[in-house]
Amino acid sequence: MTAWLSVDTDDEIHLPSKRGHPHRSSMSMPTWHTENYRASTRLLNATDRFIEWVRDGPKVTVFLIAEQLDCPEFTQRLDQLLAMPNILIACHGWGHRCWSAWPEDVAGFSEMLAAARDRISVYAGSSWRPWFRAPGGYVASWMAGPLAAAGFRLDSSVNPSRWVNRKMGGDWSQVQQSMEQCGLIERPWLTTGIGPACGPALSLFPFSLFANRAWRNHSDSITSDPTTEDSIALYWHLLDHGRKSGRWEPPLARIQ
Repeated sequence: MTAWLSVDTDDEIHLPSKRGHPHRSSMSMPTWHTENYRASTRLLNATDRFIEWVRDGPKVTVFLIAEQLDCPEFTQRLDQLLAMPNILIACHGWGHRCWSAWPEDVAGFSEMLAAARDRISVYAGSSWRPWFRAPGGYVASWMAGPLAAAGFRLDSSVNPSRWVNRKMGGDWSQVQQSMEQCGLIERPWLTTGIGPACGPALSLFPFSLFANRAWRNHSDSITSDPTTEDSIALYWHLLDHGRKSGRWEPPLARIQ
């Protein structure tokens, strides 16, 4: 099985502890189309490190949050990424609302999807791919229909780990089945025997011990098109590139 590499553009404000979650967040969730985002210095610096790392590097899909295009300083860095042939752009929502943690809202989710899709696809041009990742991995079966109706072909939101089953009622297979029934390809995240292996798990002890080993064991072959090859999603965050004084890199077997 091949590895599909992707990076999420979450900023500090997008952590569920800050906003986007009905119970965990310290701040209220703004209307999804509010246009006042400005990138943190931490994200801008980490993006600079990512640009250095990915230039002439592996094929990576960037899951972009649509509101981040409000920020000229961040968009300037995205422009550099778009000039690279190994970079693709996909959708991570508009403002990082944890949709399945809130009551079911097909109309609101559909409206957000259409707006985010249009904004990101127009910006990304030929680098755009109709692929989606639910903010925070908060995905539910009811989200499959709106995704298909909005023209998305692939979802990569499923984290099939017992540690996070509470996010969607304890049955990841039901979400995967709903996606497939609606014509979407589901590409779940890499996990290990003890739990998650992507995103925060790369730096959280003890998950990180197993996650880093699993990444090296699953990244010998990398694909840029998860719709045509049976693949597993290996994803991290732009902010990770600010770790270790900017020297952090994804734990890949080798650069493709």
